[in-house]
Amino acid sequence: MCASCSLVFSVLAPLAAFAVSASAATAIPAGGRDVLDADALERAVLTGGKERVRGEVIDTPHGRGWRVELLDDKAGPFQIQLRAPVVREVKQGDKMLLTFQARCVPGSTADGKGGARVVVEIKDPPDYTKLGQDAFEVGAAWETMFIPFPANATWKDGATHAILMPGGRRQTLELAALRLIDYGPDFPMEKLPRPYLHYPGRDDDAPWRKEALERIERIRTTDLVVEVTDATGKPVSDARVGVALKRHQFGFGAAVKAKLLMGADARVAKYREMVDANFSRIVLENDLKPFGWEAGRSNSGMEFRNEWSVGALKWAQDRGMSVRGHYLCWGPWEKWSEELKSDPKMIRRRVMSHLEDVIAGAGRYVNEWDAVNHPVGWESPRNTVDRVISPQFYADVINAARKRVKVPLFVNEDQVFREGRQQDEYFQAIETLIQQGAKPHGIGNMAHFHSSFLPAPTEMLRISDRFAKLVSNLEITEFDVITNGDEDLQADWLRDCLIMAYSHPAYSGFMLWVFWEGAGWKPEAALWRKDWSEKPNAKVWRDLVWDRWATKTGGATGDNGAWSARGHEGLYEITVEKDGKRATSTHRFLKNGKPARVTW
Repeated sequence: MCASCSLVFSVLAPLAAFAVSASAATAIPAGGRDVLDADALERAVLTGGKERVRGEVIDTPHGRGWRVELLDDKAGPFQIQLRAPVVREVKQGDKMLLTFQARCVPGSTADGKGGARVVVEIKDPPDYTKLGQDAFEVGAAWETMFIPFPANATWKDGATHAILMPGGRRQTLELAALRLIDYGPDFPMEKLPRPYLHYPGRDDDAPWRKEALERIERIRTTDLVVEVTDATGKPVSDARVGVALKRHQFGFGAAVKAKLLMGADARVAKYREMVDANFSRIVLENDLKPFGWEAGRSNSGMEFRNEWSVGALKWAQDRGMSVRGHYLCWGPWEKWSEELKSDPKMIRRRVMSHLEDVIAGAGRYVNEWDAVNHPVGWESPRNTVDRVISPQFYADVINAARKRVKVPLFVNEDQVFREGRQQDEYFQAIETLIQQGAKPHGIGNMAHFHSSFLPAPTEMLRISDRFAKLVSNLEITEFDVITNGDEDLQADWLRDCLIMAYSHPAYSGFMLWVFWEGAGWKPEAALWRKDWSEKPNAKVWRDLVWDRWATKTGGATGDNGAWSARGHEGLYEITVEKDGKRATSTHRFLKNGKPARVTW
C-alpha cells in the first residue's frame, strides 16, 4: 500500500456500516470557529450529470438547504458530489466537527433509509487529500449528524471543500444547517459529540466471539512435551520445567522502517525494544519496494539504505522473527510506468530486474514474498499494467520468483472484505493464476479500514471461507483502522479482527501497518503514541497476543523424565532446574512436531 492509495481505501463499494446520528438535542461545544460561510450549503455546487442526479435548493425546517435525488444507482461515490467550499484556514491536527441536518425523503428507497459519504477534501489533482471522512445513514425524520475528526492535513485555499457523496443507490436526501467547526489543536476529542457506531458483533457478549475464542483453543494450541534425560539417556524425574512462548508461529507482526531499526537515529533504541517485545513477524514498509531498494543502493541516503534493509531483516531473523518481503511487482500504474506505457516490454524488464535484484540482495532473510501487490487495484474499470503488458504477466512474475526462491509467494490486495468489484476481480485474478499454472502460495488481505465501513466479523469469516477454497493460506497483511478519534471503537475493532483471523484455520498471520504514531503513513491508526504511551488498541494487542495467546507455564517431570501441557504454537524458551542447577534452551513447538529433549 502507498500514500496514493489512501484516497480510495474506504470509498469504492456500497456502505455496510454507518455512523448513527446523535440526538438533535446534543449541544455543540463552545469555543469553535466556523470555517464555512453561513450560506455555504445554499451556495454549494452539485456535480455528476443530469442523467445521474437531480438537485435543487429548498426551504427546510432548518433553513435553506438541498434536495438531492439520485437517478442512477450505478454511479459511484466519487461521481456524485455536493461541494461546499471551506473558506477559512484549517491546520493539520486541528480538532474538527462537521455537523448538519439530514433526512431521507419517504418512498425514495425500499427500506426507508438513505445515506452518503461525507469528506473534507483538498482537490489538488493528481492528489485528493482527505482532512477527514465518514458516512451516515438516516431515516424519514430529520436528524442531526455529528462527524468529529482530527484534521489529517492543512487546508489549501480555494481547493478545500466539504463534500457529500450520495452515489451508490437510488435515493432522495434533504440536507440543511451544514457547519464545519474548527476547535484548534488542543481541544479534547472526547468533548466533541460523536455517534456510537454499532457494527454487527461489537457487543461484549456477541455469540460469534465466544465461538471463535473456543475455536482458537482447539486449532491454535498443541502439546508441549519436554523430555529430560541425563548424559547416558536415563530419564530425569522431579526436574522443574518452565516454558515461555517467545515468538508465535502465527505471524503477529507489524510494518517497520529499516532506518529506525539500524540507523543512527536517536529513536532507534526504543524502536528496537518495542519491535522486539511486541511482534513475532516484521515487514519492511517501503525499503524493499522498487523506489526504496533503488534509492538505498548507494547506502548513503537519508531514508533508505540497502545495508539498513538487509541488516533489519537479519536482526529480526536472529531474534526468531519471521519476515515478509514486500513486494516484487505492483499492479496499478505509477509515474514511471505511465511514462513507458507505449513500451510494455520495457515495463516488463523493469519489474523483472527489480525482482532479481531484491531477491539476490535480501531474499535469504525473507520467509514469504508479496509477489504481486494490488493485482486489480482500486480503479473502476480496472486499470493495471497487466492489461497492457500481457494477460500472462502476473503468472510470469510468480514463475520467475519461483525459480529464485523456495518460500511462499503471495498476491496482496485491499478491500477484500467489501462486496463488489475489487473483491470479485481479486477472486477472479487468483482463479486466472491457478488456471495459468501459477497458483500463489498465499492470499493477502491488506485490511485498511475506516469507521464508515466495518463489516460484521461473521461476514469476514464467510468471505475468508470463500477465498480459502482457492488457496488455503490467508493473511491480514496491512491492518489499520481510522475512527476519527474514537479510540474505544478502534480498540474494539482490532480486538474483533484479531479474534476473527486467529480463529480461522486458513490464516497464518496478522500484520499491523502502523504501530507507532512517530512513524507510519496514518499516525491515527497507531497503537502507541509518539511518547510510547499506549492507546486502548495497544492494550488489546498486549492482552490478546502476549497474554491470552502467549503460553507461559511449567511443572515437574515424572518418572519417565517427561512433562507436558498445552500451549500456542511457536518458539519457546525452556528452563530446567534440579538440585540448584539450571539449564536453558529453545524449541519450536508445532502441531505434530517433535518434543523438546533436554540433556541434564
